[in-house]
Amino acid sequence: MKNSEPKHISDVIQSFFKTRHWTQRMDGYNIFDLWEDILPQNIALNTKPVKIQNNILFLIVKNHVWASEINIRKGEIINLLNQKIGQDLIENIIIRIKPNKFINNK
Repeated sequence: MKNSEPKHISDVIQSFFKTRHWTQRMDGYNIFDLWEDILPQNIALNTKPVKIQNNILFLIVKNHVWASEINIRKGEIINLLNQKIGQDLIENIIIRIKPNKFINNK
């Protein structure tokens, strides 16, 4: 058995994800950490990403007004998110209204 150079743990993890075709999924979930940096502040404070499944982003919003706003700006938001992660991962957004998930319900 031939000895190889030690690899950095991040390289090993990246390789692991790549062989299992998980890199796209992991890149997508980076959106959650960057949510408030990607979107305008008023949108970011009134929405929360829940999950990404089959290229669909599931969001919860504070109320019907925000559901309408997101629905109107859906294309713009999808473009912003895909641009930030550098790939066309998000194809659609599904919106659910859950006011109890937000601290300030005004």
